[in-house]
Amino acid sequence: MARINKYPWTLIIIAIFTFVDVRPTRAASVEERLDQVNRMAEKDRAETVEREARKEGELIWYAAMASDRAGELIKAFESKYPFVKIRFQPGGAGRQLEQLLVEHRTKKPRADIINTRRSYVGVMAKAGAVARYRTPLRASLRDGFTDKEGFVNGIYAQPRVFLFNTRMVARDKAPQSFEDLLDPRWKDKLGMDTTDYDWLASLIDYYGRGKALELAGKLAKQQLNLRRGPTLLAQLAVAGEFPLVIDAFPEEIMQMKSAKAPVDFIFSEPFVPVKTPTTISISSGAPHPHAAALFVDFLLAKAGQDLMAGQGRWVSRKDGSYFADLKGKKMQIPSPDWDDKQVELIKLYNATFGLN
Repeated sequence: MARINKYPWTLIIIAIFTFVDVRPTRAASVEERLDQVNRMAEKDRAETVEREARKEGELIWYAAMASDRAGELIKAFESKYPFVKIRFQPGGAGRQLEQLLVEHRTKKPRADIINTRRSYVGVMAKAGAVARYRTPLRASLRDGFTDKEGFVNGIYAQPRVFLFNTRMVARDKAPQSFEDLLDPRWKDKLGMDTTDYDWLASLIDYYGRGKALELAGKLAKQQLNLRRGPTLLAQLAVAGEFPLVIDAFPEEIMQMKSAKAPVDFIFSEPFVPVKTPTTISISSGAPHPHAAALFVDFLLAKAGQDLMAGQGRWVSRKDGSYFADLKGKKMQIPSPDWDDKQVELIKLYNATFGLN
């Protein structure tokens, strides 16, 4: 008589699966891995990031930044962390953003980090292309340079100032405030960027929509010399095409002054408009996440911030230095609410200054 198996194989297999979970485990995402690190004590965190970055050995940076300025930051970082080499890809912010989104959609990540405008971070975050990075260094940053969610980590911003040709306008005769710009003597003598949407956002945030648009409308009647690009505007003013630019970058003016150009600037009253901050983000598919985290921390720490301040940037750290005295100045960064209303802002700007 055949022996009956008390434990058929089907029952044995069921028993095995009951007591041993053999389902494949999901690999932790870049964001989850970095969150784990950021929950560690300070010393353990630093050791872990450096150890893992050493294993990774490199990172790829999509940089919307001038090559010479990025080169200074790379040199300083690699001097401090010689075990990580940065592969730098320069380019315009729009092109870099598009490439990152394509990599994310095709699941072929290449970039580790990307620096771009704060207004682009929301686009990348909604697409799932960048990770939250809640580095402890965020606590040292000024208002307007971070968000609650952990996607925005600002590294610097650029104030807008009144540039004037010193051969055409004496400092004590130059406009000091936005109201001063409306004086009839400045008609046809003011230069302004055709794409300075942040300038209008700052104006609305400070004055309120009604008063800001009234002031901007009056300014538009001053027969502005509208050109695209702050560098071109500054060059035209220095060449004597018109004596003033109302939304120039101070670091560019300082470079011109160093070259003995007849140019100077004034911080406007009652506030200084500030361009939307430049941010640094880690790709959600970063091939070298710990090396990326190490570099982001370097840019947010005092050493990296001091380097950018030396380049003329208004840096994000509360204890950051600046080449000019900003004590008592109201620095008006556009509200994050504008990041999701860029189309509306552009239409409003174009309509106000007759650029449709």
